[in-house]
Amino acid sequence: MAINTFVQGKTTILKTFSVKGYKSWTGREGVGAQATLYKDGKKIGLVTDEGNGGGVSLIGSTSDNWKMVKDFLGTLPKYQYPDMWLEQFGETWDGSGAILKSDLISWTLDEFADVMLNRAEENHQLRNACKKNILVRFDGENTFKVFDSEWPKNKVEQKAIMEQITKQVQPQTIAEFVNNRFSR
Repeated sequence: MAINTFVQGKTTILKTFSVKGYKSWTGREGVGAQATLYKDGKKIGLVTDEGNGGGVSLIGSTSDNWKMVKDFLGTLPKYQYPDMWLEQFGETWDGSGAILKSDLISWTLDEFADVMLNRAEENHQLRNACKKNILVRFDGENTFKVFDSEWPKNKVEQKAIMEQITKQVQPQTIAEFVNNRFSR
C-alpha cells in the first residue's frame, strides 16, 4: 500500500476525540487503565481496560454516543496488519477466520479504545515529565528533547524561554513545546 491506512486512521481518531483523567492499576493479567473520552469538548463516556486479559470497554454513556463512535469508525479507511505484527505471529494466521496479510480490516471499538488509552497514558507521562523539565518535540518526529529547567508560569517568561530554546536548537524545526499542552 502506498499510504499506511492504519496510521491514517489512528491520526483521524486522535484529531476527532480526546481523553482526560487517566488512571492505571495492576490487574490480574497486566495493567488496567481508564480515561474519560471527549468529542468536541463533550464527555462521551469512559474507556476502560480492566487488566484482566479481556478486551477493553466503553462505559458510562448513552447508546447514542456509542453508535456515533461506531458510525465514525465506519468512515475510517480499512487497513492491513502492519508487517511487524505478521512477523510476530507468522506470515499468516491459520484456522477458521484466519487473518491473512492481504485482508483489509475495519476498525473495531476495541482498537479505538486502545488508541485512546495509549494517548491518555502518553499524556500522563508527558505531564509528569513537564513538571520538572521543558520538553520540545520536533517536526516530523515523535522524539522529545528535554531541557533541565522548569516551565515558567508567567506567559511573558514562557515566550522568552521559547525564543531562547528555539535559537539553541536551530536548524531543527520545533513542532511543539509540550509544556503548553498542560499550562493553565
